[in-house]
Formats: sequence, structure tokens, C-alpha cells
Amino acid sequence: MKKNLIFFLPNFNYGGAGKSITTICKYLNKNKYNINVISLGKNSYKKTLKKYCKNIYELKSKKTFLSFFEIKKILKKYNKNNLLFISNINYANILSLFFLKILSSYKVAIVERTPLEELNYYYSNLDFIKKYLMKILIFFIYRKADLTIGNSKKTSLDLNKLTKKKSEFIYPILEKKLPKNLIKKKSKIFNVLSIGRLSKEKRFEDIIKSIGLINKNFFHLILLGDGSDRERLKEYIKRFKINGKLIPYSNKLEKEYFKKADLFISSSDFEGFPNAAVQAINYGLPVLSTKSHGGINEILINGRGGFFYRKRDIKDLSKKIVFIKNNYQYAIKKTKYAKKNLNIFLVKKIIYKFEKLIDKII
Repeated sequence: MKKNLIFFLPNFNYGGAGKSITTICKYLNKNKYNINVISLGKNSYKKTLKKYCKNIYELKSKKTFLSFFEIKKILKKYNKNNLLFISNINYANILSLFFLKILSSYKVAIVERTPLEELNYYYSNLDFIKKYLMKILIFFIYRKADLTIGNSKKTSLDLNKLTKKKSEFIYPILEKKLPKNLIKKKSKIFNVLSIGRLSKEKRFEDIIKSIGLINKNFFHLILLGDGSDRERLKEYIKRFKINGKLIPYSNKLEKEYFKKADLFISSSDFEGFPNAAVQAINYGLPVLSTKSHGGINEILINGRGGFFYRKRDIKDLSKKIVFIKNNYQYAIKKTKYAKKNLNIFLVKKIIYKFEKLIDKII
């Protein structure tokens, strides 16, 4: 009998979490598992997921809390002993454990994508009491999970301390390691690329401002992504009079712009695991990033495989961009060093470990 897996991600839009789950669904053994996915509203990866999933549920509920009434109806279709519910973001993890594990005794795995030190950034829109309450809930409820996974070693170690029981780490998958770095044609224009959801915590305006401080004629910025911050970022590009474009995300365009770019920047206030930084290294691009507590330190091997700048420090960011442009061969050497480490993100290792963990539970 096949085992039933249900992946739950409230906002299944183009972004790191959605892409990671879609890639896992692609490579899990279909002879062993029936794979199902639940999202609130439209699933941006639906067309791709149809190839790998038995069911794709797009719920009517717009609020995660209210969605669990619909989710429990769906779960009644499955044998409880042959089902693992896999929740994929911290507020959904808390609700999944409460409604499905504590109240209904389903087997629940949770994936934490935010380093715990950075929850203050993640919950920055909440007042002090709500923020404190979230931390208390995480502290007590995460311990109830049948399986706890961090998407980096650092996040996993945080979870160990928090839950007082062993958690695992599963890196997002790199599907294919490119054999060689791309040979860049020399150009007067230095192409800077950043990819991600267009939202405030990504701090894309910092990149725009930093390029505005230097000789703008020699730099071109591409921001590839979708989100609520699009119009605000367009205004920043106009205000700082830089040579820049905002382009809606697509897999095809991602590959195209990785090939054109000279530098990749990850500017987030917090970042669990920046998948795009791994892809940038795979394409042979130097990576410049904020130093967060998440997986970026493991990707850039604590700076030996790339560059860091101080979070929200526009001057430091602009200095580092100029340094990388003027010392490009040195930057490429760092990238080659980071690329040697990419084997740890490859499909075979990740899927073998993930399936082994699932099989211990159901």
C-alpha cells in the first residue's frame, strides 16, 4: 500500500518555499508515495505539480486559521495510520500541530524555514504581546511534531535547542550541477541580478539606493520577481535614476538572466535558505549577501565562497559592489570555491534522506 503525503503551504506562489516543495514532489518515489498538496487559493505551481501529484487542493479559505475546517474534511478521505501531513511555514506549523496533532492525533511533520533569531524580523508587523505569544507557542507546540525539519543546519540546531529533541535538516534541492562556469564576455556594463518575492523584507530598495550612490552609467540592475512591492520599487528606480528593470518571474527568464548577470545580490532582512544564491553559484556568479542567521552562511562557507555586507547599510553595499566589479577574478575564485560545495544540495542525497525520515514515521 502506498503511503500518503500531504504538503501544506498557505501561499503557494512563486518563491523559495513553493519551488522547494515542487522539486521534492518531482523526485519522491511515486511507487511508494501518493503525493498531495494543499494551498489557500491559487497554486502558482499547479501546472507543474499536476505531473507529480495525485491531488492538488486549492482551498476557499483566505485565512490559515479558518482553512483547518476545510483541511480536516479533506483528511477524512485518508487512512490516518498511512498519512503524513507536512506543514511548511511557522505560523502554519503551529496551527497544523494544534488542530491536527494535538486535537486529532494525525502524524504531522513541520518544516521551519526561518532561523529562530530572525523571528523578530518575520513578525515585525505584530505588536510586542503577539510577537511574544508566537515565540511561546513555537516553544511549546513544536515539541509535539512527529518530525521537525530545518532547511539549513543552523535552523535545525536552533530547533534542537528549542524542542529539546533531535530535529533534521533537509536542504532545498539543486536539480543539476552545471559542469563549468559560464565564460562572461567583457562589457562596459556590469549586470547586477536579484531574484525573489517583491516584498518589504527582501529590501530590494537597498540595492537600488546603493547603485544610485555609484557611477550609474556602468551598472544595470535586474529585479526578477512578483509581489505587492512592485509599484514602490518602480518609484525607487525612477527616483534614484538608475538603469534598472522589474521583470515578472518565470523559470525560463531566471535561467536567461543568470547567464547575463555578473553579480547576484541577496539583500533580505531575513532569509531561511536563499535558493537563488545556490543557483547563482551554479551559474558561476559571485554572490553578495546580507549576513543573516540562515543557510547563506552554509552556501557561502562563512565568506570563503562569497561576500557579505552589513544589513541595511547602503554605503557598505555600494562599496562591496564596486570592489567586486574591480576585483572580478578574485570574486570568481571565491565562486569556484563555493561551487565545489554544491554536491551537498544535489537531488540524490536530499531525496534519499527525506524518504528515510518519512519511512520512520509511516
